[in-house]
Amino acid sequence: MAVFASVVDFVSQNFLALVGIGLIYHFTRNYLTPGVSSVPGPFLAKLSNVWRLVDVARGRPEVTLHKLHQTHGDYVRLGPNVVSVRNPEVAKTIYGINKGYQKTSFYRVQQQLAKGKPTQTLFTTLDEDFHAAIKRPVSSAFSMSTLTEFEPFVDNIIHLLFSRLDEFAAGQKICDIGIWLQYYAFDVIGELTFSKTLGFLEQGKDIDGIIASLEKTLDYAGTIGQMPWLDYVFVKNPLKQLLQGGSTTAVARFARARMNERVSTTNEKKSTAAAPRDFLTRFTEAKSAYPDVVTDAQVFSYTISNMNAGSDTTAISLRAILYYTLKSPRVMRKLQQELQGALSAGSVTLPVSWKQSQELPYLDAVIKEALRLHPAVGLLLERIVPNGGLQLPRGPFLPAGTIVGINPWIIHRQQAIFGTDAESFVPERWLRGDGEEEDEFQARRQNMVRATLTFGAGPRTCIGKNISLLEIYKLIPSLFLTYDIELENPDAEWEIVNAWFVRQKNIDIRLRRRS
Repeated sequence: MAVFASVVDFVSQNFLALVGIGLIYHFTRNYLTPGVSSVPGPFLAKLSNVWRLVDVARGRPEVTLHKLHQTHGDYVRLGPNVVSVRNPEVAKTIYGINKGYQKTSFYRVQQQLAKGKPTQTLFTTLDEDFHAAIKRPVSSAFSMSTLTEFEPFVDNIIHLLFSRLDEFAAGQKICDIGIWLQYYAFDVIGELTFSKTLGFLEQGKDIDGIIASLEKTLDYAGTIGQMPWLDYVFVKNPLKQLLQGGSTTAVARFARARMNERVSTTNEKKSTAAAPRDFLTRFTEAKSAYPDVVTDAQVFSYTISNMNAGSDTTAISLRAILYYTLKSPRVMRKLQQELQGALSAGSVTLPVSWKQSQELPYLDAVIKEALRLHPAVGLLLERIVPNGGLQLPRGPFLPAGTIVGINPWIIHRQQAIFGTDAESFVPERWLRGDGEEEDEFQARRQNMVRATLTFGAGPRTCIGKNISLLEIYKLIPSLFLTYDIELENPDAEWEIVNAWFVRQKNIDIRLRRRS
């Protein structure tokens, strides 16, 4: 007892000194992390992940990281055990099939709550075996050959969008097109998933606060994801959930309500009509075909994946394409010439079909270039180095457990791949140049394609990629063939916030119907 009392007395008298020694030990150990210690980066980032949390919270971490890579080269240390990679050679290893690089806890933070429990989706699950198991039953539903069956759904929403844009055109009113593109993306995913518009375009507002809730979720996930253990303090705290009776996020509530509507409608009409073969129908069919894997909870998870994959990222991509094109009169003229020529020749109709859009090479180049300069994702696509470690080309050896990743914004600006004008919007880089041999062009183009991470890479490539591409390749040509569009203030810059997804605001345009 006397010994215990003396220990307590010693600690109480030297508490601050002991805390100081503990912190010095902790930060020194972080600074000297094996392998990572030889990677250059900000001094404070080597001591604590607080540095990158603060950087993300400021809203433009991709700018910070770009400057760091320009200073330090292909590898930059962003935390005690975190390395950002710019070298495209490493991408094949980090994101390759059966390479053993699993997602980090950053993605767990994004698991939305349903009745207080995190919902693992195709995007947010960390378990690779589970991911493969739940992807297999529905992968065919996301193939482009299947998605083209959904074109009438998309056409319906394009007509609805244009009816709302006509109101701005008729009154010569300024239109914040960025908001309407997000309404379009949400309503398309509603049609594809539930055979029902979600009402965003019809009502011209954020239904049930879903967009605001999703943005708040992304702001939280991007920042707290830099130190994932904080999520168990602020949101997924078991005691907090117990006291709240189990919370459910807005997107989860929204998806559940649409599913309940389907069940009710199906029960009422099952004797007179078959359910449409939308995504929810296909998910339900997967439940019958794979009962050991696809439960009611998994069907719910699939719908949440669709809501997330088909809304924000698609809207961001559409805004980028429209903005960069309108900012470049030269590109606008060339694109209009191609589109108008195709319309006059009868090779495209309105709305433009997916198949028709694939015969428009300059349109394809414009879209690829805009998505290169402004990919939706603006943080590292984090992975954990597996057993055996990772030898970085012309860099150090990273032991197992190190967090590595590539930020699409960084690799998309690699001058060795995309040219010395990689910072500029030049769609022609995706086309064969004058005097360029065909095999030379194909090799150059393939290098760019391999370095493009707009939708991720490898087995964890965004399953909603084809949904997004279908929406983009149909809407953009249809929009430019239907309206003459110009920026309200061509010299004004849009507002960008990077909170995991790089959202844009304030894209004011004027438009008028083309004759």
